Amino acid sequence: MKPAADKLETIVSADQKTRILQYLSDLWQYRDLFRALIERDVKVRYKQTILGVLWVIIVPLAFSGIFSVFFVKVLQMPTQNLPPPLFFLAGLIPWVCFSNGLAQAAGSMEGGAGLISKIYFPRLIVPGAVIMGTIVDFAIGWLFFNIVAIVWTYFPFLFLFGNSSGDPQAVYQAYWTLKFIPFTIVLLCLQLSTALGAGLILAPLNAQYRDIRYITPVLVQFGLFATPVFWPVERLLKSSLGDSAQVFLYLNPMAGVIETYRGLLAQSTYIPYKMLAANFCVAAALLVFGVWFFRKREQRLVDYL
Repeated sequence: MKPAADKLETIVSADQKTRILQYLSDLWQYRDLFRALIERDVKVRYKQTILGVLWVIIVPLAFSGIFSVFFVKVLQMPTQNLPPPLFFLAGLIPWVCFSNGLAQAAGSMEGGAGLISKIYFPRLIVPGAVIMGTIVDFAIGWLFFNIVAIVWTYFPFLFLFGNSSGDPQAVYQAYWTLKFIPFTIVLLCLQLSTALGAGLILAPLNAQYRDIRYITPVLVQFGLFATPVFWPVERLLKSSLGDSAQVFLYLNPMAGVIETYRGLLAQSTYIPYKMLAANFCVAAALLVFGVWFFRKREQRLVDYL
């Protein structure tokens, strides 16, 4: 008789570290599905539309014109020494991409119910693919934003087009050029992390409680007014709210994104480093909590859908 030690055994580990490593391994194994979902979301978003990707430009451009007339011409609101179109585009382009990604991620579980109910894969891929797909929209909007900035001669790259050797102003512009691109990457990461963290909370909730589909647009609209998309940060800081306003801005990651774009655009020495540091901490905490919350409800998603 063979000893018991020779028998094959299947061991199921409940160790948290093992489960996390296995989940990360699953995410890596399904990377092709992740890439396919990103491509599908980008194509479906503009399928059977007359203007296609031009909507990425038209929406912020239209609102920029409306805000320029109403807030600047009528209400005489300051625009931080920037031309009104640039001031508003600096806030609208990242905000539109953020809000669209958040709204689509919130409904991603419901929209992907057919795929989710048929095969196994890490469900986090679905809202993650939606958020990553917004990079295409942002890239188009960012390019348009830079073209408008060149027209208004507010873009640091302009010094490259002329012979400005030895000119102190050219050196100053070169300094800001070196900052503009890495800051754009950093701000995009902050924007995506915030959208993904919030989307991972709303997606499983929407799968269980369909009321979330009606609450999400309200949250997006509230975020629009609570973020310096069409109002200057300096006006809020000088208001009666005082220090409370500063804390509020530190807790809103998109506030740092928009304010930094405007600071870079004006080639000013003002970059809200403290605000950005606080925003990154908030975004990181939101992302970690979002992943934890999503994982806790992931196993029951099929039942809800």
